[in-house]
Amino acid sequence: MCDSEVKFVNDYTVIYSGVQSDNKTRREHGVAICFDPIATKVWKDSGSEWEAVSERIIKIRLKCTPIDITVLSIYSPVNPSTKRMANDADKFYSDLQDTINNVSTNDMLIIMGDLNARVGGNQQQLSSTNSVGPFTVDVENENGARLVDLCEINNIIVLNTFFQHKLLHQTSWMHPGNKIWHMIDYTRVSGAIGTDHHLMSTKIKIHLKSKRKCDLQKKTSIDAVKLKDEKVVEAFQKDLRERVDDANVDTISIDEKYELFVSHLKEKAEEHFILDKKVNRERKEWLTDEILKIIDKKSMVFVEWQNHRDKNLEVKYKNKYKRLRKLAKTKIEHRQEEYWDEVCKDIEKFIKSNDPAAAFSIIRRLKGGSKRVENMPIEDKNGKVLVNSTDQLKRCREYFCELLNVHSTVDPYVINKVQITTTARLELERQNAQPSFEEVKRALNQMKSRKAPGSDEVTADILKADAEPVIK
Repeated sequence: MCDSEVKFVNDYTVIYSGVQSDNKTRREHGVAICFDPIATKVWKDSGSEWEAVSERIIKIRLKCTPIDITVLSIYSPVNPSTKRMANDADKFYSDLQDTINNVSTNDMLIIMGDLNARVGGNQQQLSSTNSVGPFTVDVENENGARLVDLCEINNIIVLNTFFQHKLLHQTSWMHPGNKIWHMIDYTRVSGAIGTDHHLMSTKIKIHLKSKRKCDLQKKTSIDAVKLKDEKVVEAFQKDLRERVDDANVDTISIDEKYELFVSHLKEKAEEHFILDKKVNRERKEWLTDEILKIIDKKSMVFVEWQNHRDKNLEVKYKNKYKRLRKLAKTKIEHRQEEYWDEVCKDIEKFIKSNDPAAAFSIIRRLKGGSKRVENMPIEDKNGKVLVNSTDQLKRCREYFCELLNVHSTVDPYVINKVQITTTARLELERQNAQPSFEEVKRALNQMKSRKAPGSDEVTADILKADAEPVIK
């Protein structure tokens, strides 16, 4: 069993699979695939296919032109030195082969990740299918033999070995004992998490096909802080009043007047209340500038340490990096304690002041966004996990049809017993009369703030910011 999920970080999509949460440690294994905005769109248009095979293997599929692409992100066990480790490696390669067998033969298959395998030049000579190229840098090990066997069986090539680069650009990991550099990574790995691997990247040029969709209405992010600034609100009201007269022309219909007014309202709201993403960039709320400076310094020292590996200054930079890492950890832990104390006091203050909306707003912000239903695993009636979004939608439709479309009978006698209420003439006249200025103002003030807007994308907060022109 493994923990897996799809997460959205800013404009990027991260699909990951790892060990179960109750067994998780910092050094545990796991794999992930990250999509940029363009690849995310292609993946969603392809049916959002993904499968967490295990904590070491994850699969995604993209429908592209000229052929579809299946990508496997993997993390192989280390080269075995005991019988148990050898069994783990055999099981991993067995699972990998089963996964490959389930990939369509018409797909381009890309396998990438940390394979912990060393591929040697002798394997290039012995290979019958040219799976290994001429530009190897290592002497093969046991995992390397497993990797080449897998490639020969499935007609796959070890792409890193077919391109000639400087040794510095081919190797990605130094053995901590003998200080020898090796090529064991065959795609990119994180370069900012204190890993002893160097960043490896591969560039594949292929035309990706994406469905054309109509442009969605652009959503405007409104800064709640600016809505409470009296000077900003006054400037907004002044500009809006100057444009309101344009919507009161008698030669246009009431619908055209409404559309024109909404257009002016949104234009001025974006001008005065737009959220400044540079100032309000997303980062952990407890982070301070002091901590960020320490982290930046730690990152620079880490680079210096890596650049001086196997040199006289290696120990100096290594010890300096460890000191900064310890300092950053201490500062972060202390700041997090302070931050949570501050948050708890704010929540308690809002609850005591009878403002539960503000209290729950903080709780929701801390909790983070809710999981998207389309990215949650769904099983069919037989317990089989559905990885295709189209199949998942069909299953949802089937489930709710069975749940809601229940045959029922209605007794006509009960229907006839229902009394039809009548409204007095004076009450009807009152209801049909044009609402007064005060009634509209009262109704506008009763609208809840921080709620999702309708199809016109005008929120209640914007309407309240300039009530008089809106009411008129």
